[in-house]
Amino acid sequence: MFDVEPQETWTHGEAQEFEQYAAERLKTVAISAAWAGAALLTNVLCVWPFLYGWPLHRYWDSAGKYLLITALALLLWFTYKAGLVWASWQASRDTRREFGEPP
Repeated sequence: MFDVEPQETWTHGEAQEFEQYAAERLKTVAISAAWAGAALLTNVLCVWPFLYGWPLHRYWDSAGKYLLITALALLLWFTYKAGLVWASWQASRDTRREFGEPP
């Protein structure tokens, strides 16, 4: 972290196990974030016809507002999932820096 030599080293087996775990974890959270993004995009596209000037605008009060509220909730969910992707990647990178490159 502060350009210091690693204090501990890991064996080839430990490094391989870590790389496998880190890759699986990053893949899992990235897929989860992709699903959250797809849900958000779908909801936003469903809100579009309820906007002013579109044919379903007369139903804005009965349906459009609720779709907008769910879009805001999905935005929070997507932001959380994207944060998990970043945190997973950052943790893997910091671990590699701490223990050095695998032998």
